[in-house]
Amino acid sequence: MNSLIIYLLQSSISLGVFYLFYEMLFRKETYFQFVRYYFLFAILVSAFLPIANIDVNQVLASSYDIPIIIYPIPALVEYTLNEVTIYANPITAENSSWHNNVTLPFLFLAIYIIGVGISSIFFLVKLFQLSRLLRRYGVYGVKPSKVIDIPDIPTFSFFNYIFIDKNKISKESEKKIIAHETVHIQQKHSIDLIVVELFAIVLWFNPLIYVVKKRIKENHEFIADRDVVGMYSNKFEYSKLLIQNSSIIKTNILTHNFSYSLLKRRLFMIKKSKNPLLFSLKLTGVAIAVSIVFFACSGPASNEDLLDKHTENKSVETESEYDDANVFTVVEEMPEFVGGNEELIAFLSKNIKYPKEAKDNDIEGKVIVSFVIDTDGSVTDAEVVRSVGSGCDEEAVRVVSSMPKWIPGKQRGKAVKVSFKLPINFALDAGSKDQVFQVVEIMPEYPGGEKALFSFLGNNIKYPEVAKKNKVTGRVFVTFVVEKDGSVADVKLLKGIGSGCDEEAMRVIKSMPNWKPGTQRGKAVRVQYNLPIKFALQ
Repeated sequence: MNSLIIYLLQSSISLGVFYLFYEMLFRKETYFQFVRYYFLFAILVSAFLPIANIDVNQVLASSYDIPIIIYPIPALVEYTLNEVTIYANPITAENSSWHNNVTLPFLFLAIYIIGVGISSIFFLVKLFQLSRLLRRYGVYGVKPSKVIDIPDIPTFSFFNYIFIDKNKISKESEKKIIAHETVHIQQKHSIDLIVVELFAIVLWFNPLIYVVKKRIKENHEFIADRDVVGMYSNKFEYSKLLIQNSSIIKTNILTHNFSYSLLKRRLFMIKKSKNPLLFSLKLTGVAIAVSIVFFACSGPASNEDLLDKHTENKSVETESEYDDANVFTVVEEMPEFVGGNEELIAFLSKNIKYPKEAKDNDIEGKVIVSFVIDTDGSVTDAEVVRSVGSGCDEEAVRVVSSMPKWIPGKQRGKAVKVSFKLPINFALDAGSKDQVFQVVEIMPEYPGGEKALFSFLGNNIKYPEVAKKNKVTGRVFVTFVVEKDGSVADVKLLKGIGSGCDEEAMRVIKSMPNWKPGTQRGKAVRVQYNLPIKFALQ
């Protein structure tokens, strides 16, 4: 999950850096082919460089090959394992529900997958629309392009197909428009659109990808405009043709449309001349952008790298031998619990029991246990380095000491002792703090007792007229909770008989005055009641 988040973040940053340099340096340049390949390069790098997870420290270090020897350094901060949380009332199959198990990472992943699915469907719909047009209308052109006459649709092209409404343009205009679309076909611009569309499925949440798609399409139009003007050598006539066919009609994003709505910029680019010297200076910006992206997508330094830096900065003497008495904190091959971290957390969660004393006194906190993985993988020297008390320290040490053997750590191929720290968080989760009891030491009491309760219900519940008319009788079962302050809450229907009886019973129960709350170990607690109310016709 973390890898996916990092990938999406690095891809978004990479795309943002490349687009920023485009806006600053190349948007007004007339080197359109360069801009085309710049965008393709930006998309491919943003899509695949984060996957490579290159360690920039290793790349930089490759320029000099200095052997670094790792020594036991007792003063180094100990390696700390992931925190384990122990709840006072672990969720069981009986009282758990799906929404209690939904975590933020799971929710993020679900939303992301839904977005990818929707984007993929839109992409397939666009392809289906084009496929339907190909099946519906006949081709009357010849190689290298196939022309299809479609009424009432602006001219556009997709791969080697040109869709045009012949009846609404003159023969001369049709010739120039087909020449324009042929440029798209010959240069395979549709491949660019497919590539960016696929990348947009991955980064569907990033608004910048849609801006990039727009820029790529408009650059394709600049390329085609320039080539057609070069064929006919009459910029004015071609500009006039663009104005006549200008349109803001939305068409398939996978296609190239002659009547593209960016009319002003197209006319400007047709007239603008090139400046080779200035463009050459701007090319240095590409190297800067690539460098920034490379560093942004490089993998984090490993624990070994951090240790190497530490030993380099320290004035380490000549190589010394170490024996079995040395205890390492970071080694080349760290010890591993059999089955990995997930199995370790499962073992601890299953075996550590929340001490009764801590529960009764609402004690929470984080116990940090230090221990050593010996050369044979056994766990030794478990001791508390941060205490909570009330039995939590002893319970944490007991279970840590009982862990099965680990896969031992190794340094230069030899098994060594490695020290760990393990944080264990004892937490009274919200469900336990606001636990609803069915039976407690002192049960809640209605003001005046049970007799007063029956009197209140008998005086306030009215037999619904519909139930009377239909001769509906029976028992309505209602559940409710007497809160810590005695108020009545969470009124729900367990079993009803209809005809207004259910609503009437719940209405009166909700209107009950405050009860005397129930207590457990001297503290007010929430208590649930189930109340049957019988409706009977005399």
